[in-house]
Amino acid sequence: MNHVASSQTPTPARGARSRRACVLFFSVAAATIAGCGGSDDDTAAPAPGPVVPAPPASTASPLTLSVSTPATLNGTLDKAAALFESNSSNDVMTTFNATDNHCRVGAYALRNSGDGTLYYLEVSFRKDTKAAGFIRFGRDAGLELLARAPAPLPGVVVDIASRRIVFTNVVVGATGTTTVTVNGSLENPTNIAPENRAACG
Repeated sequence: MNHVASSQTPTPARGARSRRACVLFFSVAAATIAGCGGSDDDTAAPAPGPVVPAPPASTASPLTLSVSTPATLNGTLDKAAALFESNSSNDVMTTFNATDNHCRVGAYALRNSGDGTLYYLEVSFRKDTKAAGFIRFGRDAGLELLARAPAPLPGVVVDIASRRIVFTNVVVGATGTTTVTVNGSLENPTNIAPENRAACG
């Protein structure tokens, strides 16, 4: 009987395979340690801390009234000829027994392009958090109060560095007969006592 030679390659013995695997394992491990740096005097660099972006600087924009009741109040308030007052105040949000924990910025003689009348706008905010406590809006003549908005007022941003208050869709007087929605910015000049400028602008 003729025997046909097998074309299969002989399989290495089990012991040889095990030795080869061990050599390969230790070679890879040694290369990994060398790549990572195994010296005793190597010091791992501390992980970088989180990067907190600086808040964007506010920009000046026209101070407008819209969605107003009555509609004649809709218009732009002229800041150029307005009179400003900015000071430290005990005009607090929830209690009246604290002293000088708030700032108050008032703009008076704001002429409205809608009806030609002079109005005023007052904003009170906390010294520590800069959160707005309330807004008052009214006629400049006799300081007649027309509308008021209490805290919270997330649409009001106080920028002390720029001495600017920014309004974004802030509804004043939602429960009264007079209602205005304020947008834009109000820039208050530095006209308060120097010791209060860091907190109030």
